[in-house]
Amino acid sequence: MEDDISDFSRPQMYLFGCTLKSDKREFRVDIDDDDAEQQLSLKAVCLGAEAEDKFHMVEVEGLTYDAKTTKVPLVVLKPSVLPSMNLGGFEITPPVTFRLLSGSGPVHISGQHFVSMKDSDDEEEEHNSSPVKQPANLSLGKKPPFVGF
Repeated sequence: MEDDISDFSRPQMYLFGCTLKSDKREFRVDIDDDDAEQQLSLKAVCLGAEAEDKFHMVEVEGLTYDAKTTKVPLVVLKPSVLPSMNLGGFEITPPVTFRLLSGSGPVHISGQHFVSMKDSDDEEEEHNSSPVKQPANLSLGKKPPFVGF
C-alpha cells in the first residue's frame, strides 16, 4: 500500500513550460503551498515557427535575497539571428513572472519545477540516520593541499 504514496521526503521534479504571445504576454508562477519549497530550473527559451522576424524580448520578475522585487531581461530572440537560447539550468525561486516586452511571439519557455516539502527539525533528525563524514584532512583543521600549475 505504501508503494502507491509518493515519497515527499525527496524533492519532486515536474516538467515546466509556458508560452508567451500577443494575447497572453505574461505568465506567473506563484507559491501554492507554504509547506513546500519550490525552485524553477529554466532550460531553454525558443521562438515558435510562426514568430515574426523581429526582436522578441522576455523579462523575468522575481525577488532578490532581501525580498525586493526586481526585473531583468531573460532573453532577446529574433528568428533570423537567434531563434532559441539554452539557459543551462537558470534557477529562480517563485513567485516569478515572465513577461513578453516586445514582439508578438510565440515564445516558449521550458524547464523543471522542483517541489520539496518542508520538514520540521524533529522530522529531519529522524530522516537523517547517517552522519555526514568530512575528509580526514579537513576534520583535523588542515587545509587541502594546493595543486598548482
